[in-house]
Amino acid sequence: MAYPKSLTPKSLIGLFDQPLSWIIIVVLTLVFLRLPTLFEPHRYADEEIYLVLGQALRRGLVFYRDIHDNKPPLIYLLAALANGSVAYFRLILLAWNAVNVFLFNLLVKSIMPKNKTWPVGLITFLFAVLTSLPLTEGNIVNGEIFMIMPATLGAYLLWRYRLKRPPLVFLLAGFSFSLAFLFKVPIIFDLIGIGIFLAFGTAKTFKEKIGFFTSPGFCLLILGFITPILISIVYYYLQGAAQPYVKAALLQNVGYLSSWENKQTNPLLNLIYSGLFQRTSILLALTLVLLLIQKRLRRSVLFVSLWFVFSLFGALLSGRPYPHYLIEVIPSLVLAIGLFISKGIKDKLALLMILIMLPISVWYYHFWYYKSWPYYQNFGSYILGQKDKEQYYGFFDGVNRNYKVAGYVINHSHPNEKIFVWGTEPAIYALTNRLPVGRYPVAYHIADFNAWEETMRALNKEKPSLIVKMLNETKAFPQLDALLASYYLPVETINEAFIYRRLY
Repeated sequence: MAYPKSLTPKSLIGLFDQPLSWIIIVVLTLVFLRLPTLFEPHRYADEEIYLVLGQALRRGLVFYRDIHDNKPPLIYLLAALANGSVAYFRLILLAWNAVNVFLFNLLVKSIMPKNKTWPVGLITFLFAVLTSLPLTEGNIVNGEIFMIMPATLGAYLLWRYRLKRPPLVFLLAGFSFSLAFLFKVPIIFDLIGIGIFLAFGTAKTFKEKIGFFTSPGFCLLILGFITPILISIVYYYLQGAAQPYVKAALLQNVGYLSSWENKQTNPLLNLIYSGLFQRTSILLALTLVLLLIQKRLRRSVLFVSLWFVFSLFGALLSGRPYPHYLIEVIPSLVLAIGLFISKGIKDKLALLMILIMLPISVWYYHFWYYKSWPYYQNFGSYILGQKDKEQYYGFFDGVNRNYKVAGYVINHSHPNEKIFVWGTEPAIYALTNRLPVGRYPVAYHIADFNAWEETMRALNKEKPSLIVKMLNETKAFPQLDALLASYYLPVETINEAFIYRRLY
């Protein structure tokens, strides 16, 4: 393999024409971008909740019945493998994302024009970067970053075998999307978008389009999708946790819809002005337009466009501005960018129509973002010895405080004893290897699930020797305050954390 003697824009593009060159570049870039994550402290609430539930599983507790969060179970199973270590958890994520890069490359190669290989390498490179940067919270362990790997495999199988449609391949594709669903529910919209392409974008006659829904391939696709989900429901039913599992983990996004701004007194106006109605209307309109102009589009453009608009709908399902929600959009987004670069004017116009929806959505919903350069600068200062560990940890809000609180708890409680933290600091549980009193690791869970009385019953039963109350927690818990006043004495204050010890 010949390499250019000097690096110019043209020679850099030439590197991407060499399969070995670009795969080395992409993998090294992925490792480089994720290297700081292996040195980070316990500092991100969602990750810490997953680790707490993973530790609970290792001690024999049952998700949703004994320990609770509102995600499907697969993320907690991976957390259990990490055994309380955020570094191991991030290492699992690094390996997972590396596998995803290879799968995504297969998909890109099957979609992009065959006459040039450099767009394949460039798009795969872009995918690896966007799914790893703090900008999109790609450096954090979240359900979105895990779910797109099996979804990528499913999308590849459905695209690659869209014409022959072998039943067993469609069964595997359904199974892949089901695994993705058991990481995060909104991925179902990606499958719906691709399913619409299979039904209406590959058949020539109306009879063939309708016939897709009774074909063996479609039936096995649905069978592959619902079987793992049904198995999980049966499992939690046998464990006495079916009701909280289905309600919280599988239907929680229905609850998210309460965050719409429904301020009208008329129910019809509530519907019209709701975010869901508006987003659904736009989705249906874009889908209809794409199907009406499909004869003017290449199949690859129609496939990616439908996938993109439905994945964007899934990312916007709750209307909440968390950056990691947008990870669901990245696979179809970078594919759309690649096709935009390489296709004709009619395809470009269609792709532009759907791509413009992303910046509009980011602006309209005021999506947060995290600056990447200060994050890497902080790590570089630590590695180069310009910052000590406490200074490095100080870059992340509340981390040094939580480590000090955890040190106090470890030194003043029994290893097998439960504690209670009132606030949103599950890192204290993970750092101390202590489980929470009651089912809920954070205050907003108790509030969201109206579990005040349940939590008080658990506190009165367990009588934990230590309770940590975070003064920065805005939710009021009067029953807890009364309990602390009657049976506990404040023994330590560490910044916003008040530590109470039980008197008797």
